[in-house]
Amino acid sequence: MGVSDMMLHIAFLPAELRGVDLTGKVSIVLDIFRATTSITTAISNGCEAIYPVLSVEEARQLAEKSPDCLLAGERRSLRIEGFHLGNSPYDFNPETVRGRRVIMTTTNGTAAIKATEGCHATLIGSFLNAAAVCREAARYGQDILIVCAGTELTFSLEDALCAGYLTELLQGETADAELTDAAYAALLLYRQAAGDLPGAVKHSKNGRRLYELGRAGDVEYCLRQNTVTVVPRYAKGSIREKSVPQ
Repeated sequence: MGVSDMMLHIAFLPAELRGVDLTGKVSIVLDIFRATTSITTAISNGCEAIYPVLSVEEARQLAEKSPDCLLAGERRSLRIEGFHLGNSPYDFNPETVRGRRVIMTTTNGTAAIKATEGCHATLIGSFLNAAAVCREAARYGQDILIVCAGTELTFSLEDALCAGYLTELLQGETADAELTDAAYAALLLYRQAAGDLPGAVKHSKNGRRLYELGRAGDVEYCLRQNTVTVVPRYAKGSIREKSVPQ
């Protein structure tokens, strides 16, 4: 692999960003089960804006100042008591979120999004919008950093698989991009599992938990590829739709 002006790297956990200069980098945040999938779904279904916050207390305090907002979030995959919505993508249907603003806190995803503050741009990725988010990231012509949310500070298989899929797509968008070892490892992992993603993730920590909670439909939904073209972008504390030329 030759030397390139563009680098593609994957952080398998947000903690890897500590001390890293994010200036000029374009990040794509992944929390496949389920935050970034649900955010992508919400924005695709007409949600005006999503405000990611770190704690339940912060979410409630913000809701007191903005009573028109919906509260969404989970802890250990369960909807937070008193919140309007959980973290299932099916919660964010058009009838519920179109034209609405949502305050969201999740165990892993919202913290990963906040960890990218300092990047030139932060895009929200998932299997659902994989091709669109890669196309948009490549348009910047800058280093691309894929950030996996992980699961309670540990490696997450489904995030790494999606990171590998994005790496494969980005190779088509940026033919001269140089892959770091982490990006190459994710690419190899995805190619190994691509023929049966549901079979691969059913043994992951998050996959098992969702199956045990009777959320098999969420797992199936979160693995759908390229069903939407919206690219949510996080900037100045909110996530909104980023229009992408086709």
